[in-house]
Amino acid sequence: MRDKEDKETRLTRIDRIVGYIVRIDIAILLVMLVLACFDISCRYAWLAGGIVFALGLLCHACLSPFVKSEEEEDFEKKVEYILQQKGIKAAIPSDFSPLRNLTEQQEERVKKLLRELPANTNHPRAINLALVARYLTALQEMGKADLSKRHALRMWIADVTGKSVPGMSQFNEALPSTYRQKIAEARAEIEPLLQ
Repeated sequence: MRDKEDKETRLTRIDRIVGYIVRIDIAILLVMLVLACFDISCRYAWLAGGIVFALGLLCHACLSPFVKSEEEEDFEKKVEYILQQKGIKAAIPSDFSPLRNLTEQQEERVKKLLRELPANTNHPRAINLALVARYLTALQEMGKADLSKRHALRMWIADVTGKSVPGMSQFNEALPSTYRQKIAEARAEIEPLLQ
């Protein structure tokens, strides 16, 4: 799953870079067109610009089935922003919980721990995503959480903590955490709660 997301991120990045190169190439071709009006010959520059333009369009056409367009991403961000502003939460099953193999008391202690984690320093009404990701990763490594259903997990975190959660793309990038020392510290803090 993580490899697929990394591949999508890389392909999107490549597609955006190709898009910028094509836009710059178009601007250069327009400047050369103006120069051609003043009888300034740029024959090889036209050839190079045309080749770059054609290769850029070909690369973009090859990548387009695998990446979202900039318009689609902008639309998704706007919809997500509107839903956050209106306080509308996507429906998650009432019985959903990423926590596994815990008693009710243990589950409540873990939820309390997640609720009491410090908020984002820049946005006090938002979670500290890096911190929450460490604790969730520690729970997963202990066999006490399943983080595969990311959308429902994101909504569950918002519900448990009562704080806003960053968008899906940021949320997906943060999980699982890779900061081994901090994950070990989180695990050491969680273990006494499960006894």
